[in-house]
Amino acid sequence: MPAAEAQQTQRPRREGKAAASSSGILIGCVQKLLYGKKPIPEHEIEESQVNIELLRLLEAIDEAREEVDVERAHLQKSAADDMVAMLDVHHMLIADPELLNRASRRITAGRINAEWALRQEMDAIKRTFERIEDEYLRNRKDDVEHAGKRILRHLQQGGQPSVKERLRGIGAAGCPVIYVGDDFSVSDMVNLWRHGVSGVVVEQGGIDAHNIIVARGISMPALVGAVDILVDIEDGDRLILDAEKGVWILNPTAEEEASYADSIEALSQAQMELKAFANIASRSCDGHELKLMANVEFPEELEIADNIGIDGIGLYRSEFLFLNCSEMPSEEQQFEQYVSLVRHMGDKPVTMRLLDIGGDKPWRYHDLTTNIDGGANPSMGLRGVRLLLRWPDVLRCQLRAMLRAGEEGTVHILIPMVTTCEEVKQVREIAEQCYSELGLKKPLSIGTMIEVPGTALIADEIAKVSDFFSIGTNDLTQYTLAADRTDEEVAHLYQSGHAAILQLIKLSAAAAKRAGIPVSVCGELSANPEWTATFLNLDMDCLSMSLNKVLKIRRELSRQKYEPIL
Repeated sequence: MPAAEAQQTQRPRREGKAAASSSGILIGCVQKLLYGKKPIPEHEIEESQVNIELLRLLEAIDEAREEVDVERAHLQKSAADDMVAMLDVHHMLIADPELLNRASRRITAGRINAEWALRQEMDAIKRTFERIEDEYLRNRKDDVEHAGKRILRHLQQGGQPSVKERLRGIGAAGCPVIYVGDDFSVSDMVNLWRHGVSGVVVEQGGIDAHNIIVARGISMPALVGAVDILVDIEDGDRLILDAEKGVWILNPTAEEEASYADSIEALSQAQMELKAFANIASRSCDGHELKLMANVEFPEELEIADNIGIDGIGLYRSEFLFLNCSEMPSEEQQFEQYVSLVRHMGDKPVTMRLLDIGGDKPWRYHDLTTNIDGGANPSMGLRGVRLLLRWPDVLRCQLRAMLRAGEEGTVHILIPMVTTCEEVKQVREIAEQCYSELGLKKPLSIGTMIEVPGTALIADEIAKVSDFFSIGTNDLTQYTLAADRTDEEVAHLYQSGHAAILQLIKLSAAAAKRAGIPVSVCGELSANPEWTATFLNLDMDCLSMSLNKVLKIRRELSRQKYEPIL
């Protein structure tokens, strides 16, 4: 081909960033996989048609629920339990009687067709989730969308082709296939992986969307929230997917491909070397121990933990259980979830954080506060321990379940969003009452989460009423610098390396040392190798992080020498 002609046919180069990523780097060929969004019919109906539309909605929900059951049965045979659990979330959302009741009321009151009524209800639920300050909970809106789309497909008859059908003619021979689309469900991600897709880029979604969690679980390089990637992209385009840095390059130059090929080789070698740090003691090069623990949300993650070796669970986020129940989970439901973690860990400790929702709560718990909108600034509103003390029955139920689970292992209970000693005293008083009523024997352990600057400044007083500290660096950084890390306009101000953050961490660690209580770090800084030496020398008792960061930090720790600075 003449040089001039080659220049004319050269596809344009573009690059961009993603809101979230898994891990790994790929150089591959693009295959678009779009849902081909059908327009939602919107029209008013006669009174005589109301019952027909109500029946159509009911039948579509039943069909969508059966569809999830079939996918779940299929995944149970070959997928990890956490993927099955995510389908359970979709089943729960579809089968939630409130969804049917609210959409039905829209049909009856507004005399509109079922598709329009369902779309309105989906949008209303998503708007509620979008007001949630907590990023993990906020991204559950993606599950609402996926579940609603299933119902809409059945309502609109014919729906969409199966993933298997959409995967026919997969990619060019010898070229890894990277599927690019507007949105993929959990089961889509698994099926793409099974059919040989090497990586996925999704235009929608956030850091804790279920589909990115699945991608991490199956070790598939993936990006979500890759805004505008679908603009001027064609099947066969070359694409670099960098899930390590959260970036993508469409139609890269030959030099960029060569550079990334070297990076892929280096990454592969590094991952092989990290395996040497699985299931060994977490110590510095001179033998000083710093326990490395995991942040988890559901028990199924522990299968991964078994392969790498962890020293315990440093943070169990109990919100996941509450979020995925259509009603407030009972004491027995909570106990079953908590005790499964404790039994799995055996003699290793489990730190369980009390429910951390509030002004930014999930919509189905709006009755826990009179302010449904969560106030002008939900992150500083009725959340964490403030909400639990407003509703002591909810707190008592959760404490009883956690304390009962603690009889079968070692459980520490962590209080979120503490700002005063009185809050800790009140929680401890209720915990002691539950402890006495249950006739328990294992020691009671109640700790404070240091995530508000004011709490760090009075850490000596807080330590007198606490059995341990856990420093949550994410919120501590956000509150100290008055910079919402989810707000693109001020994200550059969210600097974990700011001198004020280190000063507050030092104050907390020193107070814990004077009081003779353990102190740990459970925020993002715990998984930052640049901070490992600092935490070691501050005499932190443990660091708790995402499972995929443990080996990297264990290696970094093994290179450090203990030189106390307090």
